[in-house]
Amino acid sequence: MGKYKCYILDDEPLAIKVIEQHLGKFEEFEICGSSTSPLAALPVIKTTEPDLLFLDIKMPDITGLDLIEILQFKPSIVLTTAFREFAVEGFELNVLDYLVKPIAFKRFVQTIEKFLENQSSSEKKIEGQIEEGLFVKADRKKVRVRFQDILYVEGVKDYVKIVLNNQTILTKVSIGNFQKLLPDSSFIRIHKSYIVAKDKITAYTASDVEIGRKEIPIGRIYKESFSKKMGSGTNS
Repeated sequence: MGKYKCYILDDEPLAIKVIEQHLGKFEEFEICGSSTSPLAALPVIKTTEPDLLFLDIKMPDITGLDLIEILQFKPSIVLTTAFREFAVEGFELNVLDYLVKPIAFKRFVQTIEKFLENQSSSEKKIEGQIEEGLFVKADRKKVRVRFQDILYVEGVKDYVKIVLNNQTILTKVSIGNFQKLLPDSSFIRIHKSYIVAKDKITAYTASDVEIGRKEIPIGRIYKESFSKKMGSGTNS
């Protein structure tokens, strides 16, 4: 598994800085973005699909609680606010934790430990899969998919299309959640809608990947991570 991606949304730049400094002390995490504007943050959160979202409650245009209800992709959410009275409402929305500003590092550590415990529990469930693949629900039955047979995966709204050597399987799961089931060393997210099998790539440029005759675009925000995973630049 790679590092856990975090996004910070708070209308106070200083509050963002504090969380960035706290997160910087944990090697398991990387910050995939931050913003002081909920409207600017929404499309980025949708694209990057962070594992953990630090979310202020009182913000202009959209409150943090409203944003939780708007989000289709549901990361683990930690509410950050100077107002304790929102705690009950926040937990009713199934948030991971509730941090009151100014956020003390000792209290922040407790939140991180809680997140890691939840992830460990989820990963143990994933380990229950067959070692070389997994079973997915399709056409009212469980279908076995071997990792070595996957060419690429395409996200289609609330579904993923798993393209194999000899068939295509459609199953209801978000592409972000399906990515967590795949071995990180063998698959690369190259676009908000595509994950490709690294060993099935037959050619690539700075802007797309070829798997046989299929050309798949590389999203702008994925270019750097793709280049690192391929071990070289993506220059044409």
